[in-house]
Amino acid sequence: MGDEKMRSIKGIKALLIDLNGTVHVGNDPTPRAAEAIAKLRRAHIPFLFCSNNTKESTKDAVQRLADMGISAETEEVMTSLGACRQLVDDQKLRPYLLLSPSAKEEFAHLPVVRPDEHDSVILGQHPPSLSYEALNKAFRILKGEPIAHDQNPNRPDRKPLLIAPHTSSFLQAPATSDLPAGLSLGLGPFVKALESATGLEATIVGKPTRRFFEMAIERLNELYPGEREAGEYAVVGDDIVNDLGAGTTELGLRRILVRTGKYRPGAEAGERPPDSIFDKFADLVDAIV
Repeated sequence: MGDEKMRSIKGIKALLIDLNGTVHVGNDPTPRAAEAIAKLRRAHIPFLFCSNNTKESTKDAVQRLADMGISAETEEVMTSLGACRQLVDDQKLRPYLLLSPSAKEEFAHLPVVRPDEHDSVILGQHPPSLSYEALNKAFRILKGEPIAHDQNPNRPDRKPLLIAPHTSSFLQAPATSDLPAGLSLGLGPFVKALESATGLEATIVGKPTRRFFEMAIERLNELYPGEREAGEYAVVGDDIVNDLGAGTTELGLRRILVRTGKYRPGAEAGERPPDSIFDKFADLVDAIV
């Protein structure tokens, strides 16, 4: 390893690790990922998994890791869906959920409300939930238009919220019966469509927002107490924009890109190149430990 790359990772004391595309792609771990996580544990290096995956609940994300031979506790996985849930709870919202059945488990504690009592919309990466009919209902909720024939005339007059875990334009998708593995349309274009139609600006709660990383660092410090400076935390991901974007630079965190998942050659070029690049997550761990 070159001296410059070694300098770029020197002093790292904790990791905020992306999941899909970095530790695994779909149901397949990236090369030696399970070994790398075990190595971090043996070396007592603090880490937290940070995921923008909106297809599944935290519980199912932990199970997916277990199926790949990677052990993790629920509190070691912070998701953008969890950040959505916290916003809903803090503001006592009654959201209309465009989410997968697994992702909806994060909101199972919410009371059942009439269709016309929704005061917010949450979108997730689940194509069957993003049909024209579902998106049009979301549009009507956000515009204050009727969505029930027996609309409640006394429903609360509250400015509706459009909430999205992230705005990724595309993702690395596994092979299906129709298509080989490759980049596929992400959640971002659907969020932009509703923003355009309603004139509202979506509230983004996942990576790469500053608030998400502040919450992640707070969680990690609860799990691994200790004194650490901002530059001693490193964020690891395969997406230069949505894993290593604005919030990381605002907080002064180290940014490490891996050439797996949705990474494509040239992705690191731009105004804010990463601090370091590794072929895969396991190579980074080998360099740190």
